[in-house]
Amino acid sequence: MCFNEVSTDSPVLMEWLEKYGIPVREDAEVFAVYGRDRDILRALRESDKVVVGISPPGLDVKLAALDLRELPSLTSIKCRAVEIPRLRAESPHGHVVGVNEIAIFPEKSATFLKYSLYVDGTFLFNDLSDGVLIATPLGSTAYALSAGGPIVDVRSRVIVIVPVNSAMGRKPYVIPQESVVEIRDIKSRARPVAIGDGVVEIDAGGSVTIRAWGRAKLLVRERAIPSGAKMPASAQLIRKVLAERGPLTVAEISAVTKLSQRTVRNALKRLREMGLVKAMLDPTDPRRKIYTV
Repeated sequence: MCFNEVSTDSPVLMEWLEKYGIPVREDAEVFAVYGRDRDILRALRESDKVVVGISPPGLDVKLAALDLRELPSLTSIKCRAVEIPRLRAESPHGHVVGVNEIAIFPEKSATFLKYSLYVDGTFLFNDLSDGVLIATPLGSTAYALSAGGPIVDVRSRVIVIVPVNSAMGRKPYVIPQESVVEIRDIKSRARPVAIGDGVVEIDAGGSVTIRAWGRAKLLVRERAIPSGAKMPASAQLIRKVLAERGPLTVAEISAVTKLSQRTVRNALKRLREMGLVKAMLDPTDPRRKIYTV
């Protein structure tokens, strides 16, 4: 069972929880969030409680452990808590917190950012790029992934540095979570800003220091593999990608995993036979299928 009792500030969720006899207590250890990923991220930034995301019916919310319609079957749903580092970025102009990532970008698009990057006081590289991302393992499957970063297991104690469209060909770096990242000599024709999870920003002119700052806790769904089932490495990878990224087409899975589309199709067939993946028509293009866990 995911939880026995929760606290929440959502009137909609409170009504449903009471309807199914799930106690709502202000002092409960678990805080339930009803909404989209941005709502769950805000709770992870601000709350010291274990956070569980509950999505509106039919919406694909990556961070949610369950759909609102699953509350009646809550006793059969298993979850586990994972710890996620919060990142805090400090500049002479203030500070900002992110759970997915801290992004350093010029305020105006199509403008280069020039900077030097240091880890624990040691120079790593300088760069001229669209910007740079400092991401947590949770954020490695968000903006950082689309910018060319690696997928990192959410349990890993690391931080990912991802230059965005580097004119100097800089590659991503994975560093220990305890490291302190300094971005110095920040220059751009437009005002540089540090942005936490895409919503909160501060002026980043000059320099920004980023470090892990406390830990948030998120309940995630446990999806059991049938006893005795053998799963090829390709199927394990695809299942992990789908769990972290949400619904994808065969072509999209192939692009992320670097597996051939034939291998992807064979692995998806095996996963569907095991009941671990389901296929549905793409609502944006009924001619193709999308796959989800």
